[in-house]
Amino acid sequence: MALAHVPGLTRIAQVFGPSDAMLAVAALEGAGFRVFVPGFHTLSNAQYLSVALGGVPIMVETARAAEAAAFLDALEASSVEVLSPSDFESAPDDELPPPRQRSLLRRVVESAFYLFTGTAPALRGRYGRTPKK
Repeated sequence: MALAHVPGLTRIAQVFGPSDAMLAVAALEGAGFRVFVPGFHTLSNAQYLSVALGGVPIMVETARAAEAAAFLDALEASSVEVLSPSDFESAPDDELPPPRQRSLLRRVVESAFYLFTGTAPALRGRYGRTPKK
């Protein structure tokens, strides 16, 4: 990328997805670093181009680059503790019935809407249905 070599900034990470970029930026900004992510909007709008472009660099001030890189390394979990399902209490709200199957006519209308507008209909609540109150 042309902006990979910006004076005063050092690349500390390279990401290929908008969620990875946002998590890293949120963590770094929360820790007090000034972060610059050239090409983030291209990544979030056309994610399929991220591999072709070589990813998106996450850059910080050169004076604090080593500290920021060490901070990101410290966020990586080296081990994960697996808990058994009995460690969690199940609430009656978690035992919802499976969602109803949509009718054929509704699926056809939603597909036509997607084909003509390029957007999918909005989901409502958990699994696309209105939650019970």
